[in-house]
Amino acid sequence: MQSAIGDEVVMLEPETGYYFGLNSVAAVIWDELKNPKNVEELVEVLLTRFEIDRGTCLEQTRELVSTMLDKGVICSSN
Repeated sequence: MQSAIGDEVVMLEPETGYYFGLNSVAAVIWDELKNPKNVEELVEVLLTRFEIDRGTCLEQTRELVSTMLDKGVICSSN
């Protein structure tokens, strides 16, 4: 279950009750994950849309994707 508020997204995982509030950058990641992408592909998209260095972007994207996997919000396509 999700709802957009401006350029942010609020999500609730009903089975676990886990709540996610996604800022504008995380909302882009969420939107991009509608089609399977790896972390490197996500970073490439983010680098074209936001002013951030590659290393920071890669680290923070990995962290968010890992959290989303751990909480069952997304699943791996492996």
